[in-house]
Amino acid sequence: MAAAVSPTSVESAPRIMKLVAECSRSRARAGELRLPHGPVATPVFMPVGTQATMKGITAEQLDALGCRICLGNTYHLGLRPGPELIQKAHGLHGFMNWPHNLLTDSGGFQMVSLVSLSEVTEEGVRFRSPYDGDESLLSPEKSVEIQNALGPGVGPSVMDKPWIYRLPARGSTFKAGGPEILVQPALDDGKERFGSALVPTGNLQLKKKQYEKDFRPIDPECACPTCQKHSRAFLHALLHSDNTAALHHLTVHNIAYQLRLMSAVRASIVEKRFPDFVQDFMGTMYGDPTLCPAWATEALASVGITLR
Repeated sequence: MAAAVSPTSVESAPRIMKLVAECSRSRARAGELRLPHGPVATPVFMPVGTQATMKGITAEQLDALGCRICLGNTYHLGLRPGPELIQKAHGLHGFMNWPHNLLTDSGGFQMVSLVSLSEVTEEGVRFRSPYDGDESLLSPEKSVEIQNALGPGVGPSVMDKPWIYRLPARGSTFKAGGPEILVQPALDDGKERFGSALVPTGNLQLKKKQYEKDFRPIDPECACPTCQKHSRAFLHALLHSDNTAALHHLTVHNIAYQLRLMSAVRASIVEKRFPDFVQDFMGTMYGDPTLCPAWATEALASVGITLR
């Protein structure tokens, strides 16, 4: 039996983050993740490919947009197509044909998203499959086993701290260097499914009649393929004909927007103008500061940024 490992030794896993700059007022940080498939500048938008793919966009298109890391879901990939099949394809990179970095989650988020289908126990989380109703136990050890089979290169901590310390004691290790490698992805909420396109002032609901004869691009300042080639009127027509191409074009734009936004956030931190960037961003988005959500105003104030 492996010897027990103290919390200190677990938390001494190799550091993969290089700090590049920090805002003196808010302490917002810009960094660089040093990962097996190349460096990733942070903060970064990380598209979520739940089952080894992003909906509505190909891996080649993600690459062309400048995406250098995306996320796969351990729980869902563990159910189907299954880690054994993915391992035969030389891991998730080979299965997806993705040359850049991948991060897999621990499966712990499904304790929330599938709360009606799960039960938390001392051994892990017992799930009832949303696909066929079969029951399975996702323990910390099983989570690490699946992630090692997927071979993402980066895996975050397992579901909860008490379970983390159990892993070394039982001889389970994550191949990227330890169970405490943490990355927080930005969330993609699938707005394109509802005809919503992200712009600096919020979003455009392209199903609305006002866009029926609007021949401007979604965002004149956006260099993505959708904005360079297609008009709001064209996308409006596709959405009203239930053409899945509309979702594809909107996905390309929305991902490009979020990648560009996080790149701009990072640049503002490095150039020591992050508070001004936030003021400009919120001003463009909401106009009058009193229209900003209270939670956003309060959160910014707590780090020294008062909207004006």
